[in-house]
Amino acid sequence: MRYTPQEESNLAVVKAALAAGAEDFTRFFTEIFTESTTWTIAGHGPVAGEYSGLDDLHNNAEKALFDRLDGPLAITPRGLWADGDDVIVRIDSTGRARDGQPYRNGYLYILTMKDGKVVSGIEWLDLHAYYDIVERVAV
Repeated sequence: MRYTPQEESNLAVVKAALAAGAEDFTRFFTEIFTESTTWTIAGHGPVAGEYSGLDDLHNNAEKALFDRLDGPLAITPRGLWADGDDVIVRIDSTGRARDGQPYRNGYLYILTMKDGKVVSGIEWLDLHAYYDIVERVAV
């Protein structure tokens, strides 16, 4: 596939953020999200919905998961594509819950980029795995 220079630039930014977050998923977000990034978690349940900015996303979606992990969540990129200002990312994550059980999830993101940052995006993940750890493990 042949990419435009802008698509190549966006791919490079996202690849660098994925590399930074390989051993600690939170770094992926802090590398390329801003306080004005609009983020949607697709699906149903309490965590599904729209978030405005990195703090909102962290405090109202990610924190519930990360507080129940026994260490950082590691990620492995499975695919990365660009289409105009959008970068499509497929990621797998692995970690361990505080109760000793493994935690695994898969994600598909569509990131809309501007000036090397995510301005908006949507995330699909296995919400069953997310809700299982949140309901099972006390903080």
